[in-house]
Amino acid sequence: MNSFPSTPVIWKRSTKAKRITLRIEPVDGNIVLTLPPRATQAQAMAFLQEHSEWVAKALASLPPKTLLKAGHSIPIEGQLAPIIHEPEAKRGSWLDDEGLHVSGAAEHTERRVRDFLHKLASERLNNSVRHYSGAMQLFPKRVDLRDVRSRWGSCTREGRIMLSWRLVFTPPHIRDYVVIHELAHLEHFNHSPAFWTLVESFCTKGASGRLAAERWLRNNGTALLRIA
Repeated sequence: MNSFPSTPVIWKRSTKAKRITLRIEPVDGNIVLTLPPRATQAQAMAFLQEHSEWVAKALASLPPKTLLKAGHSIPIEGQLAPIIHEPEAKRGSWLDDEGLHVSGAAEHTERRVRDFLHKLASERLNNSVRHYSGAMQLFPKRVDLRDVRSRWGSCTREGRIMLSWRLVFTPPHIRDYVVIHELAHLEHFNHSPAFWTLVESFCTKGASGRLAAERWLRNNGTALLRIA
């Protein structure tokens, strides 16, 4: 029996799994149980009960969700910006020192904020890719922006790079670190010493800057994923 009746349990089977594993999905706060092929749901539920204290602590430590609505504040390039509804304005959405202003009917605020963020993310991330591609002389075949929950960026052997649009929430040097990291995979499709040397040669403050960026993402990533 689930000790957390108000929290959905997501069941996943994996041919690669060698044991039952447990994690909390950060966006919705669901409990995710991954089962190897021969494990039963009864065994998985027993595993969940055994780790109920850990689950309770993990659920309690989740940052509160931030909604894309007036009255809430969201980080934009590392700066906290209140969402301000301007029902009489005719300017769409715009960002200034006061915050992110959104005109029109209140029921459209969330969509307009999301549209604004996606457009800004596309502009900033593509500018960063162009800049560091030129500096590193490494050019991806394609760049896609997505809303993924497990990684901030990825690179395929074919030269396609994926970046999370949520990097628009991070300070510019954090965003740029992820871009540099993925571009470096075009040269080294691994995490070898040569890969890290290349990454650090373009990071602000070198190795210490790279480690600081990774630490920032570990410490703040869940909160960014919970901006709805």
